[in-house]
Amino acid sequence: MDRRVFFQQMLASGLIAASLTQSMGADSPHPAGAISSKVKWQTSLKAAQKLALQQNKPILIVFGASWCPPCRKLENETLCDRRTVAMIEREFIPVHLDYEKEPKIVKILEVERLPCLVILTPEADLLHKSVGFAEAKEFQSKLTAALEKRAEVQQVQATAPVR
Repeated sequence: MDRRVFFQQMLASGLIAASLTQSMGADSPHPAGAISSKVKWQTSLKAAQKLALQQNKPILIVFGASWCPPCRKLENETLCDRRTVAMIEREFIPVHLDYEKEPKIVKILEVERLPCLVILTPEADLLHKSVGFAEAKEFQSKLTAALEKRAEVQQVQATAPVR
């Protein structure tokens, strides 16, 4: 099953819910202007996609596991960096998924190693995928590259002839 079909079915059926690897915040982002040291992760991939479509933002998915030391390091260092948190909250709809609790999503997104970062358009087109720990600046560069790719795709789509 391809990820676009999966997301369409998920959105229509409402049966898939993503689990948090730890309690890391509320469903809604912090108020505008507030600075937090933790990302406000979505608890449901379905809800995240709805928000992504409404807000026209890409979906940032971080896969981790409790037994994964590089995952813990990413969560405790990179994903707590104030600049990284601010960028994620401003530009993305973030979802944190447990690798072991979401086997169907893991399979569809072809997650083989952890930690894994997947960035999708609201329509589930792949913008970026990477594996392993990244320091805050490197992580921010990956996010920026995904946003630039999305802008390129949007520009091509806007100038493409309608069939």
